[in-house]
Amino acid sequence: MARIVGGGSTVPDEVLERFRVLVVAGVSIGVLVVGVGSRLAMFVLRLTSPDQVIGLTSDDGFTIGRFTLGGTYNLLVLGAAVGLIGAAAYRAVAPWLLGPGWFRRFTTAAASGAVVGSMLVHADGIDFRLLKPLWLAIGLFVALPALFAVAIGVAVDRMSSADSWTNVGRRRWVLPVMLIAPFPPVLVFAVPALVVLTVWVPVRRWLVERDVPLVLGLAVRGAWLAIAVLGLVALVGDIADLT
Repeated sequence: MARIVGGGSTVPDEVLERFRVLVVAGVSIGVLVVGVGSRLAMFVLRLTSPDQVIGLTSDDGFTIGRFTLGGTYNLLVLGAAVGLIGAAAYRAVAPWLLGPGWFRRFTTAAASGAVVGSMLVHADGIDFRLLKPLWLAIGLFVALPALFAVAIGVAVDRMSSADSWTNVGRRRWVLPVMLIAPFPPVLVFAVPALVVLTVWVPVRRWLVERDVPLVLGLAVRGAWLAIAVLGLVALVGDIADLT
């Protein structure tokens, strides 16, 4: 029988602690991997692509070959928001992951690379038809979400630990404020996340008192597997269309 692990703190304490982990792990990893990583990937593709693509507007509204402070900041904000969502998604799926640590990292990376990669790689538009070489463009935007999945899993697990350096003294609450302050738009995602946690934590505690039926565990794992498979099928289809 699968079992959800509970804690000994009060409901408000657990809500705030989970929210703290989402912010610290999600925003930091999102900014570094999604924000900075995307900017670096675009820079590499700018160097390897023909000069004709410079100045064209990408499918996401960015001007190819043009690196501005505003555009970079928008990528960092996007990274922070994606990081917060990714951290929440990882915490949702983590109790259902199977196998040793390395296998859990591998499966989350593979699933994220397939699902998010299928959203980023597409045959319509100009991005993957003009950026060269094609294999590098596809590889970078499949590798980024896979890398993000590994990094967010490690960060969430470590920052959830009682002895984490992020969980000591004033740092426990100063750090989340410092991470959100430069990216105010992230509050659009952070506030709903806090509301969801406020509802979910009491429900989770109720489930802690009972064994979760095996059929529920199988259903959750089956749903995640189906999402990953559908993402892989879509990704393969887009790659086939591009080649």
